[in-house]
Amino acid sequence: MYPYRANEPEIQSHKLRAVGGSATVSTDTDGGGSGMTITRTGSGAYLITWAENPGTFQGWSCNLGAATPGDLAGHTVIRDTYDATALTLAFVVYNASFAAHDLAALEYADISVDFRDY
Repeated sequence: MYPYRANEPEIQSHKLRAVGGSATVSTDTDGGGSGMTITRTGSGAYLITWAENPGTFQGWSCNLGAATPGDLAGHTVIRDTYDATALTLAFVVYNASFAAHDLAALEYADISVDFRDY
């Protein structure tokens, strides 16, 4: 096997799962104990917060899922700019009609946020 190589050195991926149905929706899935939380800030709006500086923001990816996958057909997620001072990243979930959409109890977003750690 060949080792994984990235085009940017020292990339750290922070993995979270946002589960709908309550005001605090975060699940830290990377086990890194980096103090990440996700909170609902408004209709369809969420905020990821880090307790410590994770590094230089490089990008993110988000995949939506549900117990009934068709419930999220046509939905999309748009992120804001990473705030390096507040250590936050905001995002909004939109439905197929382009209206903000709260994640329901059996809906979730799997999120990976990448930072350069040097």
